[in-house]
Amino acid sequence: MSSSKTTIFIIGATGYIGGSVLERLLKHPKAATFEITTLVRPAEKAKILREKFGVDAVVGSHADTDKLTALSEKADVVFSCADSDDLSAINAIFQGNKARFEKTGVKPIFIHTSGTGLITDEAKGLYATEKIWHDSRPEEIEALPDNAFHRNVDLPIVNADKKGWLLGFIVLPSTIYGLASGQLVDAGVINRRSAQIPLLIKLSIARGQGGMVGQGKAIWNSVHIDDMADFYLILFNAALEKRENIPHGREGFYYSENGEHTWYDLCKTIAKELHAKGASKTDEPTTFTDEELIKAIGSLAGANLALGSNARARGEQARALGWKPKYTTEDLFASIKPEVEVALKA
Repeated sequence: MSSSKTTIFIIGATGYIGGSVLERLLKHPKAATFEITTLVRPAEKAKILREKFGVDAVVGSHADTDKLTALSEKADVVFSCADSDDLSAINAIFQGNKARFEKTGVKPIFIHTSGTGLITDEAKGLYATEKIWHDSRPEEIEALPDNAFHRNVDLPIVNADKKGWLLGFIVLPSTIYGLASGQLVDAGVINRRSAQIPLLIKLSIARGQGGMVGQGKAIWNSVHIDDMADFYLILFNAALEKRENIPHGREGFYYSENGEHTWYDLCKTIAKELHAKGASKTDEPTTFTDEELIKAIGSLAGANLALGSNARARGEQARALGWKPKYTTEDLFASIKPEVEVALKA
């Protein structure tokens, strides 16, 4: 890397996670030494990022693979915070990573956003599991089938790290919650809402009744967006400073979690808040029909995975790097009221 500047390329910078990461990069103690580039679709957002925040925002999409390759070739560090499963985009970035390594002899740092969808089961809301996954045990992840969710991209990252032309780090968020905040939100640049909880609320509003998949018995972890984004910066700092002396590649999986919830408890809280505002017939969730789930998500399997599976993990490696998440399951439930208010206004 350059002795004076750290070049950073981030995809997904106008999204919920990527925008929260960019927010922190802009406030980093060494921000003056960063040269940050991103690729964004809306020209108006690119203009704001360039003129107000000093980010080199290139207009384009992840289908513009030539741009992805060219921009990643210039980067010491790549943050992949967009579609976890877009292998075409990742391969284009890999071309840039490899070209940079061949030119400089220094392995670029690649920080990718995957997810605990990797460890989901087919509970369909009907049971909880005792199985808990640990990021300090790479053999657990290696035992997963190659066709498990997110493996289509996670495995190529591990293989690229093994071949020695990048340092690969894979972050696996659980249910992320909380409304994003900061100067980028205020400027209208980034999405401030997550995916799973707003989807549950939207589905419930549409039917006029709080809902859940199956009986809501399955269990997931959760993590607040601020804790989540803070971890990316902790990992970024550690990777810059310690390079190969922190877990990477096959060992470089980092679960992000700080608390657990059953889907029933989460959906019950949503139903209660909606009922208080006259948007749910009762304060008790009822089971979504297959038709409702297919209409909302496109496939029953996808809906069951996203809203009715078990995914229990422990972020031991994340904490070993110094991550100290402060938000708990209690905060998860407290976040539902403002989410419902935003959804009803929309």
